[in-house]
Amino acid sequence: MNPIRRALVTGLSGQDGALLAARLLGAGVDVVGTHRPGSDARGWRLRELGIDGDARLRAVALDPRDGDACARLVADVQPDALFHCAGQSRVADSFRDPRESAEANGTSTLHLLEAVRTRAPAAHFVLAASAEIFGAPQAAPQDESTPLAARSPYGLSKLYAHAAVGAWRASYGLRASSAILFNHESELRDEAFVTRKLSRAVARIALGRERDVALGNLDARRDFGYAPDYVAAMAAIAARADGADFVLATGQAASIRDFAGAAFAAAGIALDWSGDGLDEVGVERGSGQVRVRVDAAFFRPVDAPLLVGDAAKARRELGFTPSVDLAGLARRMVEADLARERVASI
Repeated sequence: MNPIRRALVTGLSGQDGALLAARLLGAGVDVVGTHRPGSDARGWRLRELGIDGDARLRAVALDPRDGDACARLVADVQPDALFHCAGQSRVADSFRDPRESAEANGTSTLHLLEAVRTRAPAAHFVLAASAEIFGAPQAAPQDESTPLAARSPYGLSKLYAHAAVGAWRASYGLRASSAILFNHESELRDEAFVTRKLSRAVARIALGRERDVALGNLDARRDFGYAPDYVAAMAAIAARADGADFVLATGQAASIRDFAGAAFAAAGIALDWSGDGLDEVGVERGSGQVRVRVDAAFFRPVDAPLLVGDAAKARRELGFTPSVDLAGLARRMVEADLARERVASI
């Protein structure tokens, strides 16, 4: 294991970047985190985690699409590890602006790999990759040997980044690793993601501030894990002497319908489902109120029906162990949003 004394984390204000910074700071690591030029340097997540004022945390502006800026920052920081968590993170957005997705996720990774190769070659580069690189696989679960076939612009951009990590590892001997992250959620998830959209809506419905929530494809099945477990595994990857790729997943698949049911249950609301397709609804048991409805506007042009990962390699080599099941994950998210909503009303 290689000790990490100084880390560079891109995407500091996002869920993964903030959780990773908190974990590293807790381990005594000095952290430099990047944010988009013109954006909040630290953001609400760091405040909720209680690390906003940590003297060992430095926030700097960086556009990872600027190769020269990446090289200057890496040369200045001289990190022992670089965690690349920044980028365009929402699949739906990639359909609207595929070029932005390619640049934000693919080109930025190339720039940062080159910056490490030329300015800090001893550093371990760890990419936050995505299960979307598998596209619509013919077999499940997916592991590190599963053929890659991205179908969405987002998946393609992450596939480019993932492939670049492997190419720089093979071509230049760079300590570069790809953490292939299946869906990983937490109380700090962005509201644009369906899990947080649900937890916030459930909180507001439970408090009488909203009546229902509109969702897209209820049949899509995903592997939902707890994000702090995943960033802990990323930190363990960075401490390794050699680069490698790791699937991080729970091995359990659940539909969006399942997650919705778990989220409402966390607020004491039981749902009964009826109807098919666009006419399907989730009805509150006892009251008869429709709480979940389907809206075609939230369907993606293409959507993998099932993504579920096999993290045997990560369990074996990293000690990776998912700590929260679906019900526990939904409960944590709903309870956090209930607390936020109550504070907001004071």
